[in-house]
Amino acid sequence: MVRYARKENSSTHVPNERLRQERLSHGWSQADVARQVGTDCFTVNRWERGRAHPSPHFRQRLCALFAKTVSELELWPELPQKVSPVPASPPSFQPRYCSLPCMRNPCFTGREEVLHTIHTFLTVTPATKQLQALALVGLGGIGKTQVAIEYAYRYADCYQAVFWLAAETTESLVASMQQIAEQLNLPEGQEAKQDCMLNAVQRWFATWTGWLLIADNVEDMDILRMVLPANCQGTLLVTSRQQTLGPLIEPFALLPMNMKEGMELLGHAVRRSLFNLDATATEYMALDQQEEAAARELVTALGGLPLALDQARAYIEEAGCSIADYLQRFRTQRKQVLAHRGRHSGVHPDSVSTTLTLSIEQVADKHPMARELLKACAFLYPEAIPEEFFVEGGAQLGDILSSMVADPYQFDQALAVLRSSSLVRRHAETHSFSLHRLVQAVLQDQMSQCEEQLWRERIIKLLSTMFPDGTFATWRQCERYLTHAMACLQLLPQAENVLAQGGELLCKIGGYLLERGRYREAEPLLEQALGLGERQYECMHPALIPFLMRRAELYWRQVDYQQAEALLQRILEIEEHCLEADHPEVAEALNNLALLYWQQEKYEQAEPLYQRALAIREQRLGPEHLGTASTLANLALLYWKQQRYEQAEPLYLRALQIEERCLGREHPETAGTLHNLAYLYRDLKRYEEAELLYQRALHIYESQLGPEHPEIAGTLNCLAHLYRDLDKCTQAEALYQRALHIEAQQLESDHVEVANTLRGLAALYEKQKKYEQAEALYQRALQIYELHLGPEQSEVTTTRGCLERLQQSRL
Repeated sequence: MVRYARKENSSTHVPNERLRQERLSHGWSQADVARQVGTDCFTVNRWERGRAHPSPHFRQRLCALFAKTVSELELWPELPQKVSPVPASPPSFQPRYCSLPCMRNPCFTGREEVLHTIHTFLTVTPATKQLQALALVGLGGIGKTQVAIEYAYRYADCYQAVFWLAAETTESLVASMQQIAEQLNLPEGQEAKQDCMLNAVQRWFATWTGWLLIADNVEDMDILRMVLPANCQGTLLVTSRQQTLGPLIEPFALLPMNMKEGMELLGHAVRRSLFNLDATATEYMALDQQEEAAARELVTALGGLPLALDQARAYIEEAGCSIADYLQRFRTQRKQVLAHRGRHSGVHPDSVSTTLTLSIEQVADKHPMARELLKACAFLYPEAIPEEFFVEGGAQLGDILSSMVADPYQFDQALAVLRSSSLVRRHAETHSFSLHRLVQAVLQDQMSQCEEQLWRERIIKLLSTMFPDGTFATWRQCERYLTHAMACLQLLPQAENVLAQGGELLCKIGGYLLERGRYREAEPLLEQALGLGERQYECMHPALIPFLMRRAELYWRQVDYQQAEALLQRILEIEEHCLEADHPEVAEALNNLALLYWQQEKYEQAEPLYQRALAIREQRLGPEHLGTASTLANLALLYWKQQRYEQAEPLYLRALQIEERCLGREHPETAGTLHNLAYLYRDLKRYEEAELLYQRALHIYESQLGPEHPEIAGTLNCLAHLYRDLDKCTQAEALYQRALHIEAQQLESDHVEVANTLRGLAALYEKQKKYEQAEALYQRALQIYELHLGPEQSEVTTTRGCLERLQQSRL
């Protein structure tokens, strides 16, 4: 026990002029002193004003700093002040200022903002005289006890007495109360009657003020209520896994360490504290690039859990291995590593595995379905797990969970039990909850091979069922599920029994990313989806069509027309083999293949396919169907490209009328037709009509797709062309630059759309006689076109001609 001596003093605050004069004689500010002794300038200010007195820890540091004795600096502690009115007969005991269960942790790192927040809350004077109570709540191993101990040492001088309660059980709490009674020299502390002792300590808390009581590991508030009197004016700091402890105690959720704090803890904080107080973590660690990268990866892998980081630090020091070595052990032997606490266990003797297993077992005893819920979460992304996964998809997760989630009350009760040990955090505003990744790791390590296989397959089925088809109307939901779906994909190699569902999930995710213009992310997923599909089905099976279609679309957008054509031809072959010749799906294949030919300027091959597709759709779907509108718009594109404007315009107008009626005026597909019709009007020099249509299309894209979608870049590009033709050069350049910014974020640097924008901007610079800039952009655009397109493609020949003309004019 750490005990502070008593000094007789009056209730008035006497400024410590000696301490202030010593500081000024060295030319130091209060902040300079605070930095050198390890506190803040606010505390130093309180010392000098006599509002607080340094604890033994800080008295020792101040004496060393100024090379003076305690008496020379007049660093005396102060008696606690009684609550007014003063009792007629003062208690016959000598109060001790501080009583903590262990010495200060020299490895304590970070948490500066947390400590400041706790201190600010606990030292705010309430409007009415009452107990100031705050609870540090969080998962086992999150560092609640360590933060409480550090707070007690760091701010001991702000209190007139500090006491510690081991509050996990009635027995441990009574034992702590007995120690407090002995420290206070209460006569009742020597009696055999427990009630007399408890009442005496309660009277002390009711009589005195300015004290801090730390109740560690509170599981039941009823136990703590037996200690504190109804009316007291001290400060209570509680640590608990319970996220709610009643209306009188304010909860403060302790979160995992951030990257900087985790790196410092891994960087041998003990030796830095002992030997070089002023060194920064980076200076002390002196990690090479490889070790620093390993440390960052390890902090992420351990989820910033302080117990896990401290356990890793101890392991590295004891084994004499590197951080990279430990990271490798964690990857390959996670179960053994998480169970190894080491010899120097400090305040928390249990390993990560033991600590979290105990919490999991406790909730399993309280609610039979809570553990099943945790097992399902073990294979999802740990953050923001949507509650509808269980409410709507519970049928995929086994009979136990299926029966539970059917009853909202039982689902709430299971989550309440998990919250009681801080194993999950529920987010009411988003209808989701989260858990720590090491909880997931421990849960997985506890499973048998068969059980783990079962849950892997269940989660793949769940995500395959729940993930939307990726159409525009489902984008928000897709984004909500995306991280969980991506985490689920890691389970596929060990889930041979559900490859069909896995392939479907890959196709859905890849399709969504494709629609959002995230082509780089979509490519490996769609490639893997097609591979799984071909393993499941025969080469002419219709079930392959969705996989082939998505992959062909991606090839198309990546301007790999040869690969796209091969897949579209294969789709048409399957449909003609399996379906009637005038089936609507055959029309879809014809329409897509014709559009690809149009893109390659193979107009003679494209037109008959369009005409055949239009005839099928008008006959089988009707003249007002969206499928019919799609073919009308595509045929209009063909006529526009061939400068057959009189045939193109009525087709565009008819398609636009169908889309506005079926989809609405603000749908992206409607915007696409507006964009294309504007291009036609621009060629016809109907500039005002073209500008209005471009602006309307741009508004729809921005409001519906977001400001960074590639479709927006295309419309910006076309509107910039229009402004360039109208000599609105400043407006045109701004639009070109914005288009390039979007394309740089979403597309490869050598994408054809990038070349289109570069060529447009080059033409603008040429018009402004900025010839050097124009030539460089033409050359870059030509390189991209030649890389992807044939030498006779109009983009290649037109750009080459522009470059040659510019170069000739500069001779």
